[in-house]
Amino acid sequence: MSDRQAIALQDKVDDYLVKLRGRGTQISPNQIDMSGAVLNVSVPGERSPRQLVPAAAPEYQATVCKDWSSTWSPVPYGWFCAYEYQWGSGDSIGMYACDNYFIPFYSTGSWQNNQTTGTVPRLYYTSLDWSDMPAAFSMQGYHMNWSRVNSITNCR
Repeated sequence: MSDRQAIALQDKVDDYLVKLRGRGTQISPNQIDMSGAVLNVSVPGERSPRQLVPAAAPEYQATVCKDWSSTWSPVPYGWFCAYEYQWGSGDSIGMYACDNYFIPFYSTGSWQNNQTTGTVPRLYYTSLDWSDMPAAFSMQGYHMNWSRVNSITNCR
């Protein structure tokens, strides 16, 4: 990674930390721990996140939420992944513990729910409304409007 990319990456991470308002801690050059979820940030100019330093724990593998834009494959069992862009590309949030997670994306993205069969996530919108998502296993590869979403409770 060039010096220019490293600076731009840290700017992206810093921007996410501001959006998260204390709900995350930087744990590597491109990862933010959200206490039960990990936000993986792509290096500027790259399509999806990659592991830049050895992961401190299995849940910190940046590639758990895989880019499936060219070859579809499910995320690991027990995970819900939210992607910044369509078809599993861009930055991602891998949720592995049951909780409510703020979504800092303002794009048209995608998601995969490979939690325990029948687990139903709930979206909370900026309008204060909410709606249930399809039960596991389910996914939406395109047209997920994150700009309306405030947070996700990945399991209920």
